[in-house]
Amino acid sequence: MFSSFFVFGGEPFLAHYYATVPELADDQGRQPVVWVDTYEQGYALPVASTVDRLFDTYSRYLEELVAHEDFKADGAAALRFQWRMPHLLARDERLVQLIREGRFDTWLPGQEGRDWAAKVIAARERLV
Repeated sequence: MFSSFFVFGGEPFLAHYYATVPELADDQGRQPVVWVDTYEQGYALPVASTVDRLFDTYSRYLEELVAHEDFKADGAAALRFQWRMPHLLARDERLVQLIREGRFDTWLPGQEGRDWAAKVIAARERLV
């Protein structure tokens, strides 16, 4: 299922990691990034149109995380990056376009993934 991904980040011995999707590269060779969870059923969520966009979006997530009222008590559990940040992912126009075109549907986790993708698209529409 994930054999076409190129893994570039994650922590050893955990069931999730970041990977690029070469088959979805743009005309300049830039590849979108997915967060892959290989635990049980396995799925992948799109998180950025390029690695550079991932780092930009993740830095904005960290800013929101440390400002969150539950951060001192819960740490990173206060906000889950991919699932709770559709408004940040929506800033990435190409990522939203790929989601809208259904380019990641194969790897989404069923209805929960489709609902999440719809939230990212809706957040993008509120931005423009």
